[in-house]
Amino acid sequence: MSDLTPWGARLCLRTEAFIRELGPQGLEGGTLVLAVSGGLDSTAMAVIAKLLAPRLGVRLRAAHLDHLLRPESGGDALFCRSLCGELGIPLDDASRDVKALAADWKTGIEDAGRRARYAWLEEIRHNAGACAVSCAHHLDDLAADQLMRLIRGAGWPALGGMPAWDPRRHVLRPLLLTPKADLRRLLAESGLSWREDASNADHDFTRNRVRLNILPLMARENPDYLGSAAELWRQARMDENHWNEEVLKATPQAGGPGWSFLDDAILRASSQALRLRLYKRAVEALGPGQPLSAALHGLDEAWRNRATGKRFQFPGGKEAHVERGGIRFQPGPEPGVDTSGSGG
Repeated sequence: MSDLTPWGARLCLRTEAFIRELGPQGLEGGTLVLAVSGGLDSTAMAVIAKLLAPRLGVRLRAAHLDHLLRPESGGDALFCRSLCGELGIPLDDASRDVKALAADWKTGIEDAGRRARYAWLEEIRHNAGACAVSCAHHLDDLAADQLMRLIRGAGWPALGGMPAWDPRRHVLRPLLLTPKADLRRLLAESGLSWREDASNADHDFTRNRVRLNILPLMARENPDYLGSAAELWRQARMDENHWNEEVLKATPQAGGPGWSFLDDAILRASSQALRLRLYKRAVEALGPGQPLSAALHGLDEAWRNRATGKRFQFPGGKEAHVERGGIRFQPGPEPGVDTSGSGG
């Protein structure tokens, strides 16, 4: 780190403090997998991780997945091999035909790429015995994520954006409160290059439209919009921790299969704010798929009106049934099962 400018050294030390405060327990002595694409963000993350590894006591491994969506993507893989070779970080790389996966899964290219990437990264993490996968999401990404959650109708505190540490997916985001401009400056001061992904300018993708069109408008209205996004994130994390404690107090017996049914006694003893969070936790316990605020409010209204038999569907094929005595949460029916009578 002595080769960095004082500004670059301070950036690395802030990242170290962020990881120590919000990262996973047991990181020291373990392995950290770096998700590298060859772009500016992950290149800067790899450099910072290499500098911090001795201080954090971690071993590093890198992973690069080629989505086979662009003619130049093979060059990205070559760049990652060169970068990791220079940094002395072992690299695993592979490819997935994301376009074909999107057709098979009947989903969009963006969603298919994300699902394939995280599944493969988890495979690498598991095989390496690593404690976490480190992704290069930064403060600009966080601000865009908050706007996308607002557009989709997410509730609080989910509106605060993606977590720094996601224990369910073993994903760490050490740069989450670092502006992209700082990462660009670090690479410029270090004399390092990166790969530009032309698809980042493709307006067919929702994330790109938010990042390229909406986020600059917000920044024009408030030049410190990124600072406001960081403060919103901090407030959301505090509130999330508070409500997690309240949820555990309300349902000490819940957890795993215990989340399949919330009985009337628990729900009557809970405020509406707490009930909504109990529903959210129960839906999330069934697997991936983020429940949206409107559906949770609709479920609560149905329970309050004693609408026995009312059924609500949530992303990921999950369902909630208002029954006599409470609400039952369960995975949705297998494909092909008739759900025409469902509500919500």
